[in-house]
Amino acid sequence: MKRVTRTSAVMALTTLLSVTAVAMTPSAHAAMIRYEAESPPAVCTGTVAADHPGYSGSGFCDTPNTAGATLTFTVNAPAAGTANMAVRFANGAASSRPADVSVNGMVARSGLAFETTGGWTGWTTKTLTAHLAAGANTVRLAATTTGGLANIDHLEVSTTDDGNPSVMQGADVSTGQRASDVGARYTDADGTPGDPLDILKNAGVNYVRLRIWNNPRSGYNNKDKVLQYARTVKAKGLRLMVDFHYSDTWADPGKQYKPATWAGHGISQLQTDVYNHTYDVCNSLKAQGTVPDSVQIGNEINTGMLWDDGRVVNGNYTNLGLLLRAGYNATKACNSGTQVVIHTANVESGARSFYDGIRAQGVQWDITGLSYYCAWHGSLSNLATVVSDMRSRFGKPVIIAETAYPYTTANADSTRNVVSTECSGYPATPAGQQANFAAVQNTARNAGASGVFYWEPTWYAVPGNGWDPADINGSGNEWDNMAVFDRTGRLNPHIRWLP
Repeated sequence: MKRVTRTSAVMALTTLLSVTAVAMTPSAHAAMIRYEAESPPAVCTGTVAADHPGYSGSGFCDTPNTAGATLTFTVNAPAAGTANMAVRFANGAASSRPADVSVNGMVARSGLAFETTGGWTGWTTKTLTAHLAAGANTVRLAATTTGGLANIDHLEVSTTDDGNPSVMQGADVSTGQRASDVGARYTDADGTPGDPLDILKNAGVNYVRLRIWNNPRSGYNNKDKVLQYARTVKAKGLRLMVDFHYSDTWADPGKQYKPATWAGHGISQLQTDVYNHTYDVCNSLKAQGTVPDSVQIGNEINTGMLWDDGRVVNGNYTNLGLLLRAGYNATKACNSGTQVVIHTANVESGARSFYDGIRAQGVQWDITGLSYYCAWHGSLSNLATVVSDMRSRFGKPVIIAETAYPYTTANADSTRNVVSTECSGYPATPAGQQANFAAVQNTARNAGASGVFYWEPTWYAVPGNGWDPADINGSGNEWDNMAVFDRTGRLNPHIRWLP
């Protein structure tokens, strides 16, 4: 994107089902855990082997037919990841009893309909996916209408992640390190202070994106800072994407400036520069035990990169192809399992011609990355069309590498907001921000995308964390109204990353 140029009421009646589950073990099989009990207040227990979908115990957990009734499960997981949850239930009569399902206090599904048509003979299973944090997770079903909940026979939790999230629920937090260093404070939606990565993880984030500049004047987002923050990211059980800008400052479709030390280099030397820099950063990350799970070779490069040598002019992708092949080869030489992302901002037009152009130059990549901001990139239906076309035409996973939406049009500092308009149907409010983000996630996923990254959710206005790497102390923040933390550092209570 063009960044610088442009009811807490107490429930009336609660049934508590407390379970200490056998830890889910990532494997080639789904690790299934089931619970059953005779009737409340019995504790529901029971386990099943990873490849044996059997039950234990008998009967069911009879829930009260009362508005506001809840069921709460505790599920232990050895690592963060996406899990499938299935609830087997029945009602005493043909009816529907909707409930909200939350994981660790964050809504995973609103109004999940526990509906049967055959009464007690109509036992059925309702399924959904959710993000589990490492350790104990609280999974709660809360009735939303009169009639309470259905009668629960068992909960089943399964995962086939094998340590690699099937859905990339991402956040670019590249300014987060500087924010913390200059005193930014973050709280969850309830006002409890915490590390922003932990707060985001509890909201569903499983993948972090960090940009890297060659030699920025501020020092932030350089190699040393990225290495440092990568250790924090990985220690929290999050996946890592490194976004190479191949510049000392912002790179996007409107500007792709060479770093100062490469300024006089021609295309032959630039290929070596790209290879050496990419390999060096990747290998340094690998050496400290934080090998990147994916890397971007350039940022929003639909007009090329390392201008003017690598600029795309009149559909000529020759030089850009040379640079992209150098970056790809360096990444694979460092670690063959690291996925290479090629990222453009061409959702509104031109995506097909770009990827056709680089493919014709023999460029290889693993993931197709796109940016989508509704203020610039058109309708959601257009997003769906482009994602589907990219997925089918090139046969590679597609991600939305950047998206965001304002929660307000107000400005929190002296620097104007880069986005101060609303898209139709989405007010610039905290609820509107989440509604837009959810719509982008659902639209992209339904069209075949493998993930969505929110761009700079932690970048609220804090003195000393400005947009200009040449004047980070004196410049302001153009993005403060697009963060998911408000001007006090409190998380938008509506926001969540959807599995």
